[in-house]
Amino acid sequence: MRMTASLSRVPDVAVTGSRADAVRQTAARLFEASGYAATTMNDIADAVGVLPGSLYHHFRSKEDIAVDLLTSLGHALDDLSAGAVRRPEADPEATIQRLTADVVALSFQHAAAVRLRAHEAPPTVSTDRFRDAMRLQSPALERAWRQAVGALATSGAAPAVDLGVLRFALQHLSFYAASFYPSVTSPRTLAAHLCDLLLHGLVVDCPDDRELDGSAALKAATDTMAGWRRSGRAAAPGDREAIVAAARAEFARHGYEATTIRDVANAAGVRMGTLYRRIESKEALLGEILGSYGDRFDKAFRAIVTAGSPVPQSLDAISRVFVYMNRRYPEEGRIVSYGWSRRETTTGPLHDYFIATEQRFAELRRIMRRGTGAGQLRKVADPVETALHFRSLLWVPYQEHARTSEARAHAFLRESLLRGVLSPR
Repeated sequence: MRMTASLSRVPDVAVTGSRADAVRQTAARLFEASGYAATTMNDIADAVGVLPGSLYHHFRSKEDIAVDLLTSLGHALDDLSAGAVRRPEADPEATIQRLTADVVALSFQHAAAVRLRAHEAPPTVSTDRFRDAMRLQSPALERAWRQAVGALATSGAAPAVDLGVLRFALQHLSFYAASFYPSVTSPRTLAAHLCDLLLHGLVVDCPDDRELDGSAALKAATDTMAGWRRSGRAAAPGDREAIVAAARAEFARHGYEATTIRDVANAAGVRMGTLYRRIESKEALLGEILGSYGDRFDKAFRAIVTAGSPVPQSLDAISRVFVYMNRRYPEEGRIVSYGWSRRETTTGPLHDYFIATEQRFAELRRIMRRGTGAGQLRKVADPVETALHFRSLLWVPYQEHARTSEARAHAFLRESLLRGVLSPR
């Protein structure tokens, strides 16, 4: 069922006044930092500095606070959309930049609700109202994006550019900006640089597709990926593989923190005793899943770097790897993308994955600095920010847009990220 952003606030609860605002803001901060499932009403009360019983004068439950946050996000989306439609710009590029900046600012402002929206409602949720709030949509914002990006068709966009995929990339990255970018980033600056990168490209004189297809870097990446086939054999119920697969699916659907080991056992169709004979703990499951996933990225990066190709070809090969990984391993992608907030505060598998990711990010920055120094890449922003935009665009799950194929997603990244949507061909 498609929901519009029009749910009213939680009824029969006094949600006005400074104390209710303090409760709401504190809960939002805790939900963002620790996750909804890991936060209790006692945690919220302690952080606000009141007795737990006092919270119930303002909100009946933790779910009611979450619904209030999600509904506020929905109202903000509607307000933003109405403003975007009322003030069309003569310049399509300026329109896209403004809309991107507005949505990024909204994402930072409502970061807790954005994080809640990243997953399905936790299994413990008992009300349809919460589930409905999680599914709120803003048709007006969708129309604003279609109008803004569609105007590029008559403003010099290269015919080869897939504007539908461009719209999806901007929508996804701006709405989930709180998951991809530091909250101290200026939304206007972020949007300006992100749009500059997509609309005008990173590579100064990008090789044609034939040269990119024949590069040593792409061949090294393709050869590496050829060995990553998941077993096509259906694991028998109770097998270790079946339990790992169930955990991977549950972590992706509900988030790691919100998923209990009993949820994994139920999804795998096994008793708890059977599960513990196969698996040590929930953390061990996550470690196995992310360890395998991260190893694939490491092997691909090493293969690309040691291939010795020029920078544009190396970046194209890295793009191809991400497209492949996003489509073939979407569950792992969701786990790491939306579980990012706790990466630095734990010593668990997410932290271990984060450390490895930072090492790959450092390699990406070195490649880009080399390209900028050699005059092969434009200077869009400082090296760290440019690399962050580049990586964030690779993380977009393009396969979720109209079943976009790997070939279509890779072609889009070449035409936009490398060459630029509006750059002359």
